[in-house]
Amino acid sequence: MTNIAQYRPDRGPHLAAMNAERVFGAGTDELQRISACMLGAQMPASLAHEAVHGMEMCLLGQGWPVGRSLGALPDVRTRLGLGRPAFREAITILEARGLLDVRRGPGGGLFVAAPALEDVVGAVLMYLALTGETFALIEEFRLLVWRMIVDAAVQRHPTLPHPVTTPGSWGFAADLAEQTGNTTMALLAKLAEMLVRTSQRDAAPARDDALDAMIRQGDLTKAFERLDALAGPVPRDAPVVTLEVAERAFSLSGRKSAMALAARMTRELTARAGAQEAEWETAERLGYTDAVVRQARRILQDFGIVRCRQGRKGAELAPPAAPTGVIRLLAPFLMASAMSASDEKEAIAFLVGEASVLAARRVEAGGAVPITCFPSPPMPDPFEALALENHLLELSGNPLLAIVVRSLGVASIFASADPLPPIDVRDVTAINRRILQAIELGDVGAVAALARLKMEVMQHPADSYRKVA
Repeated sequence: MTNIAQYRPDRGPHLAAMNAERVFGAGTDELQRISACMLGAQMPASLAHEAVHGMEMCLLGQGWPVGRSLGALPDVRTRLGLGRPAFREAITILEARGLLDVRRGPGGGLFVAAPALEDVVGAVLMYLALTGETFALIEEFRLLVWRMIVDAAVQRHPTLPHPVTTPGSWGFAADLAEQTGNTTMALLAKLAEMLVRTSQRDAAPARDDALDAMIRQGDLTKAFERLDALAGPVPRDAPVVTLEVAERAFSLSGRKSAMALAARMTRELTARAGAQEAEWETAERLGYTDAVVRQARRILQDFGIVRCRQGRKGAELAPPAAPTGVIRLLAPFLMASAMSASDEKEAIAFLVGEASVLAARRVEAGGAVPITCFPSPPMPDPFEALALENHLLELSGNPLLAIVVRSLGVASIFASADPLPPIDVRDVTAINRRILQAIELGDVGAVAALARLKMEVMQHPADSYRKVA
């Protein structure tokens, strides 16, 4: 039996709180604030949505234990202190998003589940479509993931096994990531590849002998040049992501799921902003059951995409979509995949560094980025550090990169498996301030050097920055 009974709406899970205190010097209350800073969390729409968020935090604190029983439905409702309507709605949302499995009958109850990769990809594409982004972002993100994996492989090249004799179905990057032993990077390679393939762009090659040779020679510069050639130029006139593409991703799971219907309903709402319809009318018109339509609407409401109303009014589009719902789907997917905290940390360190380099390149190319000044607090402040990191991610101009890094950050905060040396917030904040100055000048070389230094600080004990500063 899980310790979900220990959860209270105003208290985070005990294990996660201990980990946050060790890494950030933050206690239980601060854990919720730190996770909210990464999520960009909105106020829950109702008591049911508040319960959904609370259960997510609790399960993240336990490492997202897929398959674990939470108990019988009445027992869980009693422990959460919810009435029947709010509890039923909360379970509807969690089940529809693939986070819980409801089994009825003897031996049944609530069991922890994990989102499918197809649902994560569909949610990402739905967000990109609603915010008017183009496929160029996806291809740019995949190239960054390739560079991250090759960078890790070059660092390990003396101990890297020989190339796989039988390439897998995900392309060379996923195979190479598995060879490096970093599960997080392998998952991100698959995520990036499915995003590209669902968008019907060019798939990654299964193998590249020239790249393998450069990795074994330890020549990172030439390896990156080879990756650029394999990826080709990022198209400046790439088409906008459409909601039809998001529907395609959801359908890949082979399920007539509420997630797929959610994408279709969003497309219809954007096409006809006027007349709305009741849930039973949507079910009858599209050939779904009332229950699945209800799940789809609750998903969209939980993601902040629509406002649901009673009666014939049905649902209407809410203000601009936020990435919160996507992060809350991607973080459990990543954590349920048994990633180690050190794997997550290595991936985060590289990607946040590349975000800064992207921002500097934009300025160097004649663009302008809105640099925000952060006043220095008298004492080290983890929230200032996170605000700076979020700002650097936004300056990159790639919201997909920001979503992935923030999802990794949420998963990393709640990971309690591997003991890691604490990060000195002062060191990371000092480097980030220097990075902001270099970005403002468009000094790509300085940003790249500082990003490499920050990656070392984030992966190694806290005194490494002071030794080279």
